[in-house]
Amino acid sequence: MPSPDDYRRVAGGFNSAHGHMAIAPVTGRPTPSNVTDGRFFGDDTWTSLVAAMPMEANTAETAARVAAVFFCVSIIAEAVGSLALEFKDDNGIRDDFPLANVLSYEPNHLQTGAEFWAAMAFTCVLRGEAFAEPTVGVDGLEIWPLSPLRTTANWGERSMSVDYASETGMRRLLPQELFWFTGLADGGLRPLVPWKQAKGAIDFQLALEVGSRAFFKNDRRPSGIVTTEQKLSDTSAERLAAGVAAWKRGGTPVFEQGVKYAPVGTNNVDSQLRELFSQRTLEMGRYWRIPRSMIGDEGGNAGNNEQDTRSFVNWALRPLTRRMEQAITVRMVPPELRAQKVRAKFNLDSMLRGDSATQWKNAVLARTAGILSVNTIGTQWFGQPKINEAWADDPRAALNSNRAADTLTGGETSPQDKVE
Repeated sequence: MPSPDDYRRVAGGFNSAHGHMAIAPVTGRPTPSNVTDGRFFGDDTWTSLVAAMPMEANTAETAARVAAVFFCVSIIAEAVGSLALEFKDDNGIRDDFPLANVLSYEPNHLQTGAEFWAAMAFTCVLRGEAFAEPTVGVDGLEIWPLSPLRTTANWGERSMSVDYASETGMRRLLPQELFWFTGLADGGLRPLVPWKQAKGAIDFQLALEVGSRAFFKNDRRPSGIVTTEQKLSDTSAERLAAGVAAWKRGGTPVFEQGVKYAPVGTNNVDSQLRELFSQRTLEMGRYWRIPRSMIGDEGGNAGNNEQDTRSFVNWALRPLTRRMEQAITVRMVPPELRAQKVRAKFNLDSMLRGDSATQWKNAVLARTAGILSVNTIGTQWFGQPKINEAWADDPRAALNSNRAADTLTGGETSPQDKVE
């Protein structure tokens, strides 16, 4: 008995070994790789459906096409991009060196600071690592992100290098030529890849989306059969076929001669698609530590939402920004500035102040406790102009005075301050 390979070898002629003519392959139909990929049955619709939405996440780009994955990764990245990057020493904010302006506002002439840090955070949160290359351009220092599609990191036991396929050819970059930060690792230098850690859940979600498309294919109409105990004439059969076609498009058919419809598929409620989607979405949130109220569709009161925002900052943003801060300080800040205790800092305060009423209450508490000065609260919290007076920079300045009003209006000092 000839095998399929025998037929392929003699597809164009006579197979003398077995004494029969070979069967020519069907033109335009690909050879199936397995019996479940749709092509085995010649179903063009199913094949195009599978091609449009793959059933398995084999790349980071495919994983990011899942709505829940993209939401989790993008919300962390956008939050990082919205944070102010500051440089501080023991005496406060330092912005008297060019690197501070470059990293905070204009890393390169095509990206702002918000765009650059959001892109770097997105790459790291999805892939576990992000690389950029500092260069010297016409206007001075620039830093350019490296495309993750062109980047291959070579992690050794105690070494690292990056192979980068640039437009001019392959280049090997050493650690001293790079800026980078990574995500969580399991004891070695090589970081874990978040989308690969979540691959099982992502594949389930992809399969669920593909299956849902097939389920809702006929305008959310479940499949079924029409039956009758009577013999249909050709005219009745034609009208019945036209009615079923109209029904599939959303119309209302009129069955005659005792024709009855009996569903053979499940309905939307029994299939629990909504519950499955909700459960899988929450599962994605667990991988990236997104609070339930931020990724789910159920609402909550103001107190719960505020607490969830704090959880998001504490467990999703803070670990990442801490890694970024130390990477900037160690790999970008010059040694002479580090000797002056200059450190990079992402300002998370704006995300932790709560609503307007809570912000004002916290401002009063910080001022009355002598923790923050009037200028610190006014300029950094509420965007007010700085008061050029020594007392406005002292968090321990007396509270029982109206110096601010007297300074602005030119009036005399309040009577309380004249008491010796």
